[in-house]
Amino acid sequence: MSHPTEPPQPYDPALTDLPPVEAPSAGFIVQLFVIPAVIVAVVIVVWLLFGKLAGGERDAMEYVRLLRSPNAHWRAAYELASLIQNDPKLANDPKLLGELTDLLAHDLDLAESPELTQYVTLTLGAFQTLDARSPDGRDVDPLAILSRALEPKQPPQVRLAAAISLAKHAARLDDHLEDAGAIKALDVASEDENQELRQAAVYSLGFFGGDQAARVLRDRLKDVDCYVRYNAAIALGRRGDSESRGVLREMLSSTDLNKTITLSSPTEKHSKIEAIELEALQALQLSVDHKSPGLAESLRPEISSLSKSGLVSVRNRSLALLKSLPDSP
Repeated sequence: MSHPTEPPQPYDPALTDLPPVEAPSAGFIVQLFVIPAVIVAVVIVVWLLFGKLAGGERDAMEYVRLLRSPNAHWRAAYELASLIQNDPKLANDPKLLGELTDLLAHDLDLAESPELTQYVTLTLGAFQTLDARSPDGRDVDPLAILSRALEPKQPPQVRLAAAISLAKHAARLDDHLEDAGAIKALDVASEDENQELRQAAVYSLGFFGGDQAARVLRDRLKDVDCYVRYNAAIALGRRGDSESRGVLREMLSSTDLNKTITLSSPTEKHSKIEAIELEALQALQLSVDHKSPGLAESLRPEISSLSKSGLVSVRNRSLALLKSLPDSP
């Protein structure tokens, strides 16, 4: 490896009186380079070791052991989820997923620490696979355990975490996941009195494929909570389902949204309306891209109106959607 050369020093006549320079001995070289290198290497090893012990670089299985201990803390599950999300190898590890699936089942049975169970549930959503093996080598089903976590007897935060983790797996599989147990659990959750849970359950169902999920989504178009309705309409709109037309029309109307969205901060309300309009337009764009332009065609007047919006993002997306529609006769 080349080293940068230093600029020549100014000539100093006094230097001519110095003794002649001799070549360094082998012992001097060893002292100057080899010994410091060994010291540096030792320091690095010690730093890595203490860093690992301090929790900065814990092994994934070490986190599992911590989570199985009597003094387990939710922070360990949070750190493990972050580790999995940033390491594709861990995210596709059947043994690790099996360990955590088994751990979640155990936590659900004990029902001792809702907060810890919540974060273990969220950790299952960080994986990029559903292939899981238990510690004794048996195949286990993460979806079945996540569905258990959605049961009404579980704490609200655990049920919400289960809906989020199911959404991540279903979204990753691009509408090809049709697990009857998970859909049934989400169906029950989508009718819960807790509106935040209903919103998350419907959002999750939107990524599941099959007629059963679509049926539940159509039922939720009539929910009293606008965000539950909007989540259902977006999911059905992506598929070009005409049942979503009425709610999508509301989502494409700034006037209607201004009446429906009740946020005290004008800035937050403005941002929320923009986000809803963009989501509706994106759903319709996906339906057109998947060769189902009928729904978007039926909403052309609303889309055309938004193409004149004062919001640049909404205006541009509306114009792009209009361009992708077949020419009007």
